[in-house]
Amino acid sequence: MQLERSVSIWRKLGYGAGSIADSIYFYAWDLFVLFYYTQVLGLSGTLTGLAILIALCVDAISDPYVGFFSDRLQGLRWGRRNTLVIFSALPLAVSFALLFTPPAGLADLSLFAWLLLFGISSRILLTFFVIPYKAMGAELSRSVIERPRIIAAAAIGNTVARVALPLIAFGVFFVASDRYERGQLDPANYPPFAIAAALTMVLCIALVVAATFKPLRQDESREAPRPAGSLSLVAAFREVTRAMTLTPNVRKVFLLAVFVFVCLVSITVLKIHVLTYVWQVPKDLAKWVMSAQGFGGALGAILLPLLGRAFDRRRAIVGGIFGFTTVNALAVLLPVLGLGPAVGSRELAWTVIVMMFAGGTFLGAYLVSIGAMSSDIADEHQVATGERQQALIAGFLTLAIKTAGGVMSLMTGIYLDLIKFPKGLPVEQVPAQSIDQLAIFIAVFCVVGALGVAAVCRRIDVSLDKQLRINESLEEKLTGPR
Repeated sequence: MQLERSVSIWRKLGYGAGSIADSIYFYAWDLFVLFYYTQVLGLSGTLTGLAILIALCVDAISDPYVGFFSDRLQGLRWGRRNTLVIFSALPLAVSFALLFTPPAGLADLSLFAWLLLFGISSRILLTFFVIPYKAMGAELSRSVIERPRIIAAAAIGNTVARVALPLIAFGVFFVASDRYERGQLDPANYPPFAIAAALTMVLCIALVVAATFKPLRQDESREAPRPAGSLSLVAAFREVTRAMTLTPNVRKVFLLAVFVFVCLVSITVLKIHVLTYVWQVPKDLAKWVMSAQGFGGALGAILLPLLGRAFDRRRAIVGGIFGFTTVNALAVLLPVLGLGPAVGSRELAWTVIVMMFAGGTFLGAYLVSIGAMSSDIADEHQVATGERQQALIAGFLTLAIKTAGGVMSLMTGIYLDLIKFPKGLPVEQVPAQSIDQLAIFIAVFCVVGALGVAAVCRRIDVSLDKQLRINESLEEKLTGPR
């Protein structure tokens, strides 16, 4: 096996396309679901937050099992990773489109049930794509130089989605009409948007399969057959427990992901609220405010591996998340503190665009760093156990991400109800006090998450020298002593 092989540019780009599919779903979910169901369809914030929490908890519990299941598969025509990826693609697209197309006239409980049904189904189907996909990134190459470049390709894919989605959404789908001055408040705009996004996801998943099938299938063909282990939930739980106890870095990176997503979700899930009510961005600049972070993310993802071919993962993670949260918290608080240009002005919009670009640069550096660190820790766990469990470790990370996301979504929904944030009112009629309370809520959780990231990162034992020793151990286990 070529543990430290070079990966061609086209294979990196094909792999990175999977992050476009992944990010379209997650960005659309974080950006639009809470806003769509509360502000557009009128469902209470508490019921919406509860449905999101339940969907994320069910989804999160499935993540480690899907990872365990993928790791145990062998002898499949399309491989242990791509088989699950291929069979999840079309059902995922259908379920995602239905999430944004509830029948007209549903009562609150029926609307809650619709969100719950298609929230759960679409997220579980996404898991059958994302978990094997994340494992592919760890398996394509274990080189300390090449691996960050593979992860950077995925981060660039993430950026492409975060740039293109708002540009297309607000430039093509959520446009003003005679009835709705702001297109994001028009319920008729959401179904065509969701269908277009779903089709794009399928295309990107196809590119992943085309790029990764040959090298991963070659690796599997060289593996010695393993005893068929149990695929039961009990066996999966046993492996989860072993990973958490045997390799301390696994549980530490789990906790790290929780704090990171406290930061990210507090910003992302309320971003349209902030755009609409806090900054009151002019309609023609809305798409640029929403996409600026993506442009910055691409720059950060490209620069980090180039500036340091081998870089300290921990410092890059802490610096990236602190830079991202500081810039975003300050941007949200500008109107509250009376700083910067007037609310609703083009000058404020351009100020925010610049700040979002800067924050995105830090986020791009973070995404490359956390991806490389997570893959390194998966290798460490393989040395400790003697078993390939990259997908199981990927499942841990998404479990943490979704748990934090679900809790934050519920807290956000309850908070919107507690402050009695108005639904359906013109922007100018929303009380200033409610808008300020919304901005402060976001800023507080930005700070909490960033401090948690710094505290956990100090305790994670990773270094480039350690990874090189891990690669030598894996090489000996797989091919014998050199």
